[in-house]
Amino acid sequence: MENQAHSTAGASPCEAELQELMEQIDIMVSNKKLDWERKMRALETRLDLRDQELANAQTCLDQKGQEVGLLRQKLDSLEKCNLVMTQNYEGQLQALKAQFSKLTNNFEKLRLHQMKQSQVHRKEAPSKEETPFELNSLNQKLEVLSRATHPQPTVSFSPTHEIRTILRLPVTKEFRTKSREWDKQEILYQTHLVSLDAQQKLLSEKCNQFQKQTQNYQSQLNGRKQCPEDSSPEIPHMACDSDPGCEASQRDEFIIEKLKSAVSEIALSRSKLQDENQKLLQELKTCQRQCQAMEAGLSEVKNELQSRDDLLRIIEMERLHLHRELLKMGECQSAQENRKRLDTSYSPSTKEAERKRKELFSMVSDQPNHEKELNKMRSQIYQEEDRCSEQERMRNEISDLTQELHQKEMTIATVMKKAALLERQLKIELEIKEKMLTKQEVSDMRYKAVRTENTHLKGMMGDLDPARYLHEDSRSTWKHPPSFLEHGCGPCDWSTDG
Repeated sequence: MENQAHSTAGASPCEAELQELMEQIDIMVSNKKLDWERKMRALETRLDLRDQELANAQTCLDQKGQEVGLLRQKLDSLEKCNLVMTQNYEGQLQALKAQFSKLTNNFEKLRLHQMKQSQVHRKEAPSKEETPFELNSLNQKLEVLSRATHPQPTVSFSPTHEIRTILRLPVTKEFRTKSREWDKQEILYQTHLVSLDAQQKLLSEKCNQFQKQTQNYQSQLNGRKQCPEDSSPEIPHMACDSDPGCEASQRDEFIIEKLKSAVSEIALSRSKLQDENQKLLQELKTCQRQCQAMEAGLSEVKNELQSRDDLLRIIEMERLHLHRELLKMGECQSAQENRKRLDTSYSPSTKEAERKRKELFSMVSDQPNHEKELNKMRSQIYQEEDRCSEQERMRNEISDLTQELHQKEMTIATVMKKAALLERQLKIELEIKEKMLTKQEVSDMRYKAVRTENTHLKGMMGDLDPARYLHEDSRSTWKHPPSFLEHGCGPCDWSTDG
């Protein structure tokens, strides 16, 4: 009985000590939990900052895409302006065709008038066949101009090998549509060149008509020189009107001089037009090459943007994976810390248990309950040793994961540097595109200048139309001088018009 009382008295203080140890362990665990929660909050704040940085990078990419869209809109507006220019040129061509039809009608009228005059002067004596030197020189100049105004072969622009290779690449539908639009623009430029060639042909035909008209003037002058020599009694008043014939010859010479000046001006304007056409062709070639280079650059930029998007997606996946691993590691660390606390709390208890074992073995040898408790304590000690080994292993894993996090941070920094470099490249490309737009505006101004020169030439050709004078001459009689000679200083005053 006394032995049993001693055993109960020894067991009660052990239980009290164990309860105190458990309370201390709970307090330590709660403190460690608070520390771990603070660390987790800090990590979450870092992750939020990284998410914000990624969102800012995506907004920058969206802004660049909007800038590219604005540039595309500018290109579309330029194409529309070119279409309007082509329509204006077509209207001018129709007006020129109408003028050409009028000139043909006037030429037929002149031919009929000449036939009538030939019937009248059929029985008259042959006049002198000597022509003035000025008329011969004028005819030679007109022949040179007619030779120089042969239609030149049009230059056909076809898409180069670079554009075909770019279209073969796996680009988006937008770039394919843009390439088709550029091909259409090339076709429009070809039509414009064809229209310019047609204008050159019309000018050459007009020069030929002027040559024929000068020959008609020459024949009329010869006929009028023969008239004063043939003094017949049937026409007595022709001898009295010799002074008006001299005046008519002087006026004819004045008209011939004006025709010479007009022909020289036409030749100069023709040479200027040819030079400007060649310059425009060269500018078109350079614009096509620059457009091809811009297409290649845009395709490269798109590929780079796609690669960047892929990298960002991979980084996000890795970030989520690391977040999950951190959560797992946090749980493991909390478990390890709990085990450490248990180890530290159980270390004095093990010593006391050994001491108490000795006391119990010395005092009581026949108590199976105490033996069971000792076995439990031993099993707990072995479990704690296993936990210590697991904690060391977890520490090693945590160090490895921290190294991986540092590496991922380095990769993110490199990606951000690449993004900055790409932004600079995009700015440079945008500046180049603006320069291209300015060059195209300059080319449009040159087109307008060519158009104004063409209108000026048309006005000069309209002033040089002598059909009205010959039509009035057919109505007048030989008593009075021709109406186109009397009004030589009127609408045919080339000195003022030139």
